[in-house]
Amino acid sequence: MKIRGWRTNLFRLIMPLAFLAFLLPGFSAMAVEGDATIGGQLYAGSRPMANGGAPCIACHAHPGFGAAGTASYGPDLSNLYTDYGAEGVAGVLESLAFPSMEAIFASRPLTARERLDLSAFFAQTADRKTAPAISLAGLILLGVVSVFAIVALLGLRRLKGVRQPLIDQVRKQRGM
Repeated sequence: MKIRGWRTNLFRLIMPLAFLAFLLPGFSAMAVEGDATIGGQLYAGSRPMANGGAPCIACHAHPGFGAAGTASYGPDLSNLYTDYGAEGVAGVLESLAFPSMEAIFASRPLTARERLDLSAFFAQTADRKTAPAISLAGLILLGVVSVFAIVALLGLRRLKGVRQPLIDQVRKQRGM
């Protein structure tokens, strides 16, 4: 009887803790009112900003967008929510008080709904780690090197076909 009571008490203790552990990881994302999916679309530019502002991905890097998400004009936003929290992100999105952003968003401010959706997106993606991705510049460099390598290989065959008869002709003239 005592053992059964002990198990029951343990079960009563563990179940609420397990339920809380299940809820807590998503709690910070749930605290933000916006729609993270729409925020991601606004970030990537697949959904235009209501007032015509540029998508965030044009200047900022964020994991989950492949090589397109490696822009480096502005800072990497992968740690934005972790560093500033919900209030900090809301404040940044409301004021956009950075000189390079003022020129873009002064006449095209984010709407309140867009700020909420972007905040939800940053909250939801706060745990994303930046995967070591090949940057766009790296891909371009790889392409240029590949083209030069192909041209060099084709050129070697061409030079061998043109140059060797000339060398043979000179050797023949000199009696070599």
